[in-house]
Amino acid sequence: MNEVHAQKPFAVVVLAAGGSARLGRPKQLLPYLGRTLVEHAVRTAIASGAAEVVVVLGAEAAAVRERLQGLKVRFVTNRDWQEGMGGSIRAGVAALSGHIEAAVIALADQPRITPDHLRTLAHRIEEAEKTIVASSYDGVLGAPCAFARAEFPRLLALSGDTGARALVRSGSEPVEVVCFDGANVDVDTPADYQALVPKLVTADPEEAEQDPREARGPPKSASPTS
Repeated sequence: MNEVHAQKPFAVVVLAAGGSARLGRPKQLLPYLGRTLVEHAVRTAIASGAAEVVVVLGAEAAAVRERLQGLKVRFVTNRDWQEGMGGSIRAGVAALSGHIEAAVIALADQPRITPDHLRTLAHRIEEAEKTIVASSYDGVLGAPCAFARAEFPRLLALSGDTGARALVRSGSEPVEVVCFDGANVDVDTPADYQALVPKLVTADPEEAEQDPREARGPPKSASPTS
C-alpha cells in the first residue's frame, strides 16, 4: 500500500503595515474587485492551505483589522512600521507557532498572486531541499518568497528597510525558483494603481471584471539545475 506523504505545515505572513508614502494613502485599503487589496491578499493566503496566516499591521491598523474581521488570521502590530519592512517581517515571523516548518512572506499589494503560487513556494522548500524559494517574474526574483525554519533566525535579525530580498541575494547557495511570469504587479504609485485597475479608478468596484487571477494557470517550478 502506497503511503501518502504529508506536506509539512507552512504559514503565510502578509505584510500590511506600510504607510505608502509614494501613493499618498495606505495601499492596503485601496478598492480592488469589490474588496480591498489587503482583503485579497489575506483571502489568497487562507485559500493556499496555510496552517497559519499572520497579518502584520501598522499604518491604519484599526481600519485594516476591521476589513479583515471574521477571517481566520492572527494579527500582530509593528509599532515601528515607519522604520521599514525589516521590522514587519521580524514581527510576523516571531508570531508563528512552533510547529510551522516554513513561512511565505507575502505583500498586501500583489493581487494577482494565486493561492496555488503561495502553496507551491512553500512545498518547494521540502521538495527541492532548499531553505529559500523565491518567485521569478521574467527572470527577476521577487516576492512572495518562502523560507524554511532554518532561515527564521536570519529573518528575525532583519531591521530597518532591509526586506527578505536581502536574504535571497546573500545566500551561499542558489535559491530555488518558482516562475510566475507576468504576475509581478504591485502598487507603489497612483500610476501603478490606475494601470492595475483602470476601471476601478472611476467606477464602482462591484462592477469590475472577473478577478484576473482566475484566468491564470498554476505556477511553474524551475530549479537552477533544470
